[in-house]
Formats: sequence, C-alpha cells, structure tokens
Amino acid sequence: MNKTEIAGKVSERSGVEFEECRKVIDAFEKVLEEELTDSKGLGGVFDQVYNVMSFFKGRKRRKKLKNYIGDV
Repeated sequence: MNKTEIAGKVSERSGVEFEECRKVIDAFEKVLEEELTDSKGLGGVFDQVYNVMSFFKGRKRRKKLKNYIGDV
C-alpha cells in the first residue's frame, strides 16, 4: 500500500478530505524520518519502529477493550 492509498483509506474512514489526510501522512513521514535519523545505530532504529508500532497496536487494543466494556 502506498501513501496515496493510505490517504484514501484514512479519508474514507475519517470523513476528512483526501488532501488534508495526505498532508498529515507526509508530515508524519518527515517526523518519523527525523526520529529514525536521530536514533543511535541500527538497534536504535528498530527500537523506534517498535515503539511506533506498539503505540498503534495499543490504540487498537484500547479501542476494542472500550467497545467490549461499553457493551457489557
């Protein structure tokens, strides 16, 4: 999946205009690039990527838990 496809999906799900989603994705990419550049060595890069992925995975789990608790 490329950035255009990601922006399209985000726009579709969020109701935010495609161009605005594209700007946010581009900004996120730059921030991530800066963070990875500032990482110390290859291990630091993997740590940063792991932290980002854990953040998004945690958000997904919290959302599922919230939906589950809300249904009880």
